[in-house]
Amino acid sequence: MRMNTKIHNPLLEFICLLYILLFVYAAVSKLLDFENFQIQLGQSPLLSAYTGFISYSLLAVEFTIVLMLAIPKTRFIGLVASFTLMVMFTLYIIVILNYSSFVPCSCGGILEQMGWKQHLIFNIGCTLIAGTVVLMGTTNIKRTAVLLAVLAISSTIIVTTLYFASENAMHRENPFIRRFIQGSAAKIGETGLKSNSHYFAGINGSTLYFGDNLAPLHIAVYDTSLQTKRHYKIQLEREDFPFRSVQVRITPPYFYLMDGTVPVIYKGNVRDWKAKLLMHSNNYYFSKAEIISPDKIVFRAQELQSRDNILGTFDFSDSLQVQYAPNLLQKQADGFFDTDGMMQYDTQLQKFIYVYYYRNQFIAANKNLQLSNRGHTIDTTAHANLKVVFIKETRERKLASIPATVNQLITVSGNLLFVNSKIIGRYESKKMWKKASIVDVYNLQHNTYVSSFYIYNSGNKKVQSILVSGNTLYAIIGHTIHKYRLSKKLFNIHKPPNQIRASAFKTFKFNIPKVSKMAHR
Repeated sequence: MRMNTKIHNPLLEFICLLYILLFVYAAVSKLLDFENFQIQLGQSPLLSAYTGFISYSLLAVEFTIVLMLAIPKTRFIGLVASFTLMVMFTLYIIVILNYSSFVPCSCGGILEQMGWKQHLIFNIGCTLIAGTVVLMGTTNIKRTAVLLAVLAISSTIIVTTLYFASENAMHRENPFIRRFIQGSAAKIGETGLKSNSHYFAGINGSTLYFGDNLAPLHIAVYDTSLQTKRHYKIQLEREDFPFRSVQVRITPPYFYLMDGTVPVIYKGNVRDWKAKLLMHSNNYYFSKAEIISPDKIVFRAQELQSRDNILGTFDFSDSLQVQYAPNLLQKQADGFFDTDGMMQYDTQLQKFIYVYYYRNQFIAANKNLQLSNRGHTIDTTAHANLKVVFIKETRERKLASIPATVNQLITVSGNLLFVNSKIIGRYESKKMWKKASIVDVYNLQHNTYVSSFYIYNSGNKKVQSILVSGNTLYAIIGHTIHKYRLSKKLFNIHKPPNQIRASAFKTFKFNIPKVSKMAHR
């Protein structure tokens, strides 16, 4: 195809100049703030999994189009390429606004000032202008129209394929790119604590219970609005034990006071806070314990011969019955430090969850510690990076250097697992890591990554403990309790990709959400 010399006039030159300015501005603005550009691409539902490739490719394409538009002999090809790229940009915004489970944050630049509707209209206008100029600039209009139609259809197929492929990769084969849904966690309240030694002991409806590592018999009780506050002191049936690591767990109407170094377990009722001795046996030392039911407790201990960590249950329904699950924790190096982690039991899901500190793995099991599945957090630390030394004189294992913690805090609510990660992901702002802590969310039912959000520091203090109940997250940060409301979007986007495919294209409409703007040009 050749350019029609009749329209080789100032109008054509003017339109080509406009496209040159548009693509030069777009490419240069990306190049000058390339790190932020990659961060924004990393949040895109269509492009997240391919951020690295697309960030460089898009710059190369835009600069190439500029060169083709500037050279008369390649101007026609440049206009066709401009039309194709603008079709892709337009389809991108349509898919984001209508079919994406969330809308990412805005890009930078002058076009950021446009609203979503205005920006979509701007892109459509640029596409029509490019298509019209291409048709006017050819000697074979019919053949060129067919070419543009084929390019438009091909662009649609490419954008659609990118959407489904990226969604599948992000949720099931995540290349360590986090997704931050705008407004997914909003702080709605806070209140002070007397010290920074408090921890969450339990929750029941509208009541929050806090234990204190420095005053282990004292319980602070707040309502969920963080307004009403009460204090109670646990009265022990017997106090003559060498307590060293007391923890309290409260699942009303019962509470449990446990110290695995004694070892001892008390049980009582929150009506009078009197604790009666439930177990005291030198045969069953343990390092962690969580409540499964009123008469059943899951614990972690050390196997007597190997000294490796092992999980088990105490059953008090009749006489004390102890069952071990020797194959749940998987040894990588020493069997002690490399299997260290956090555990919780979710009564709603009726699942026991164990998350390793030093590797990207977690375990889900039923109340009898029968394995349901093994999952992975989205970081790439599959093997615990530890240096362990064995001291023969004392027969002790010690860490030769400070280990790199992967997962620091967890909480479980319904089908969702919330993990405070200590590993920065790809295309993330290092400045934000200094200002806040990251919480990654996983769907336990589908074994998929959902999204992430920030919990901001309080002064120079980072989050110490988290608890989720319903759509509310509570965080202990220093001397304060922070309350966050979790968006419904967070709970509505954890469908697996095959379910998304079934419903994604049932309807087509221009839904323009009232959220921050995005400029894709």
